[in-house]
Amino acid sequence: MKELTSGAEATIFLDKNQIIKKRVKKNYRIEEIDSVLRKSRTRREAKILEKIPVKAPKILGTNKEDTIQMEFINGKKVRDVLDENVSLAEEIGTKVAKIHDEGIIHGDLTTSNMILKEEIYFIDFGLSFFSEKVEDKAVDIHLLKQALESKHHKVAKKAFEEFLKGYKKANKFKEIMTRFKIVEERGRYKKK
Repeated sequence: MKELTSGAEATIFLDKNQIIKKRVKKNYRIEEIDSVLRKSRTRREAKILEKIPVKAPKILGTNKEDTIQMEFINGKKVRDVLDENVSLAEEIGTKVAKIHDEGIIHGDLTTSNMILKEEIYFIDFGLSFFSEKVEDKAVDIHLLKQALESKHHKVAKKAFEEFLKGYKKANKFKEIMTRFKIVEERGRYKKK
């Protein structure tokens, strides 16, 4: 087993053709609370991966405690190819609309959490949750826009326009975009 990456919540390993995501024990938490959090987050992520309406890693197994085994997606991170192929952002918008229409909020919509292999696959649902709230969908989009401005500043404006072309297919599009503007204004206010 080869360690691919380690984050605040989990360590990711590659074992042959599968990814093993193991949630990390937090020694600063009370053990019982830590255990409950890791279990609930692992179960929620597994449930989201089972329900996700777009391309994402297939679940191969879970211990329902702290580990998920899933399919390895061999492709390029969208983070590394978007600047040369901005039109990919429309596909991202279409797929985020499908995710939101299923009541799933990704929680970490960045081009680092998308892999291009014939089409775009979404990965890392560790911060995901179920919600039908317009506010949550607007915040998800706001986070994506911020990620585009940070990582893809040369093409961010065009990429977000392409994203919106695809996202227009979402249920409650106008309502979500109205809320998105409010979320953006809140973000600007905090920066001042």
